[in-house]
Amino acid sequence: MANKDRETSKLGQGYAKQLLAFNVQKQKIANLCNVEFEDDLFDDAKNDSSWNRAINGKEVWEGLIDALDNLLNDQINHPRKYLPADGPPDEGLQDWMKQIAPAPWWRDVLQVSASQSAFNAWFSNRPMGKAKVAEVKAAVDAWWARLMVAVDRAEQASRIREMAQAKGWGKTAHSFDSHFFTKVVEQGLAVDDARALYVEMNMLAFRHTADIIDLSDPQDPLTPMDGRHDAMYRDDFAKEFDAMHKAGYPNALPGVPPDFDQDPSYEVKRWGGEENEECPKNLNESLYGLWYRVRRQRFWNAEMRKVDMTHEIVEVSDDGVTWRAANEREKRGWDAGTELFFRGIVEDGDGRSQYEREVDDLRAKIKRLRFATQNAFKPEERASAQAELTDAEKRLSALR
Repeated sequence: MANKDRETSKLGQGYAKQLLAFNVQKQKIANLCNVEFEDDLFDDAKNDSSWNRAINGKEVWEGLIDALDNLLNDQINHPRKYLPADGPPDEGLQDWMKQIAPAPWWRDVLQVSASQSAFNAWFSNRPMGKAKVAEVKAAVDAWWARLMVAVDRAEQASRIREMAQAKGWGKTAHSFDSHFFTKVVEQGLAVDDARALYVEMNMLAFRHTADIIDLSDPQDPLTPMDGRHDAMYRDDFAKEFDAMHKAGYPNALPGVPPDFDQDPSYEVKRWGGEENEECPKNLNESLYGLWYRVRRQRFWNAEMRKVDMTHEIVEVSDDGVTWRAANEREKRGWDAGTELFFRGIVEDGDGRSQYEREVDDLRAKIKRLRFATQNAFKPEERASAQAELTDAEKRLSALR
């Protein structure tokens, strides 16, 4: 769609401030939002100028505003995935800190005794006194501990809301039914205690507002709502629990695995050739005609509360007789090239494979040459067309 035809919008008042409180830098916000567009086959990453205009409250294409809104909501509910996976290390602390913010921000937040110039130099991996470094490490550790408490609170409330939303999805692992089936039936929690826990969980998730965490001063991101009607809400939540318990947790998936056969099974198959490619590029030439052995094995997926199965290509063979261990490319198996198929559709309206293109071209050529042989006025023209037709028919026959 042309830019002039796109709807425009502005970022809501205060949203930019919230995003900057957690992300610190506009560039980081732009990079995170651009991931959404980089993964979109029908759109492209946007330039920094566009993001700056959006964050600064200017009128921009509404797709940018949607991306910023999505980022804000996700960072409110799932802040952990936007932070380093591990806490502050003893070695390479500066590189770890650089993932979050630049030196001046850290100096303001930590309030350490090192001067800004000394801190900046250390942040650039130049030496600083051991006592000063130890002071910085202790301050970062304390900051990280506070941040993790805030993150745990945000994600706890988010998980509970997701449990409640799963109510209409049937049997799922991440639902109140499954959670409390395990608590009461499998672990023996008293019903009265389970009811009290259910009420408190719902009060946390639905009777508090959730804000984005301010990295410069990590605090509890959950704020209680007006408590005048709390007794009514608690009573309603208790009744919800009693109804679920009385029904026997109908949408629960057990947390204890059933008995199942864990022995592996094997199957021998063979890959096709060029005619089986599914996108404009031949991605699987190294696999053409190879035999391969697949090992399947059942396992208990505790996260999803179900028996799953692994699927692994373990061996390949040129002749189906002599086998060798599969290399990394062979283990990945046949690549359908889905992204290349859709990109071909978007860029030139054609997602066909090279084989399909050649076959279609040959069919069109054969149709044209048959007409030429039947309607040529001169014998030499008829002979030339017939020779071309014979070659084209032979090539099409070979492809088939």
